[in-house]
Amino acid sequence: MIGVIGPADSVQLALAVAAEDGLGASVIGRPYSTVHEAHGLARELDRICQVLLFTGRVAYALGTRQSGLQAATQHVPHSGADLYAVVVRLLREHGHLPRMSMDTIDPAILAEAFEDLALEPPQHVMSLDVERDQDADRAAADLVTFHERCFRTGDVDVCLTCVGSVYEELIAAGIPAVRITHSKSVMREALRQAHLTERLAMTEAMQPAAVLIRLPRPRSGTTDEPGTYQARRQQLRAREAVLDIAERLQGRLADIDDETSIVYASRGTIEGALSRVSDGHDGPLSLDRLPGDVQVGIGLGRTVAAAEENARLALAMGERDGDLHVGLPDGEVVRVSHDGPATTYRLRETHPSALAVADELGIGPLALTRLTRALQQVDASAVTAAELARAYGIETRSARRLITSLQRAGIATQQGRQGGPGAGRPQTVYRIDLERLVGSAADPS
Repeated sequence: MIGVIGPADSVQLALAVAAEDGLGASVIGRPYSTVHEAHGLARELDRICQVLLFTGRVAYALGTRQSGLQAATQHVPHSGADLYAVVVRLLREHGHLPRMSMDTIDPAILAEAFEDLALEPPQHVMSLDVERDQDADRAAADLVTFHERCFRTGDVDVCLTCVGSVYEELIAAGIPAVRITHSKSVMREALRQAHLTERLAMTEAMQPAAVLIRLPRPRSGTTDEPGTYQARRQQLRAREAVLDIAERLQGRLADIDDETSIVYASRGTIEGALSRVSDGHDGPLSLDRLPGDVQVGIGLGRTVAAAEENARLALAMGERDGDLHVGLPDGEVVRVSHDGPATTYRLRETHPSALAVADELGIGPLALTRLTRALQQVDASAVTAAELARAYGIETRSARRLITSLQRAGIATQQGRQGGPGAGRPQTVYRIDLERLVGSAADPS
């Protein structure tokens, strides 16, 4: 969904344009009486929208000045088309173009528009720089002072403003003012951009995610020793907690070994669960729901293999400090906590050749480094998917997908098949060009 926030007339225009373009079902409007309502409306729409589109710069600044919004935020910019409509209106009303002051619109856009009209641009122009000032109230007040000074000194006949609150204050003070509103073409382009952002967000939400869960290893010489009733009870409680996570995430659960399980889910589902952790609410990823010593690491990625690798990286960091960590597709790791701001660790590999090979394989640069290390533990000239899975710490099916990527990149070639012990089917043997990987995957540590 796209949420549109602004004055009633601007929101009405956005909804009308959306209906004309077939986007009516995915656009919801929230008009405000005063611009100070923008942040509250943004918080309301943030629960259901992927994109929040503000029709004005001041509302955009007020609506986004506080953190916590999950949706992408955009604003509708003013363009030359907005200016043309105002110029035509003034010519009709006055018979000529009066002297004017103007605000908000970028000076370059202003100069270009008046050049197109073969007119001299206004001499009294003030930009609205709320992004730099981080104070939308003061910026709007400065605009009122600017216009009032220009009119009171006799330098201008009319004041043109893009800001609704400024227009209202000028009119209340008895100063001739015209509000520059958005044209349909400008609103249509802004909605198109918002729609593209919405589709991108939905695509990202469907990207794979992996939750890696490691159960505590039973300790010898204690009541937790393997085989004791106490150890069995603890193991069952831990397994039940793992099943609960998988069920609440609506994910697919698989066991890597006796101590490690993995839940496959979507990025959107995981991000929703993480937001509950950050807000201090109970959810499927709340660590206090788990028995002691159970460790969880979360990974996001463009592919399942990349998500798994990022989850292993997050798990390793979580084992050191006991917190919940998330490995992101770009190789960064974020510590998620309900009692403080998230902390980001930048662990990205930046070697150009490593980045190129990692991108070709569809995995992260750090995953490439760990893959190289895993292959150095086996005979890379004759390795099976099962052997790679054991060395790399992933499921055999994931290892097969990784080998397929290596084949597409020309790094792995099929050498033949070998029979295993017993009646199992023969396994395919591959040769991995380890020299190419070693030459690209420099150790980031």
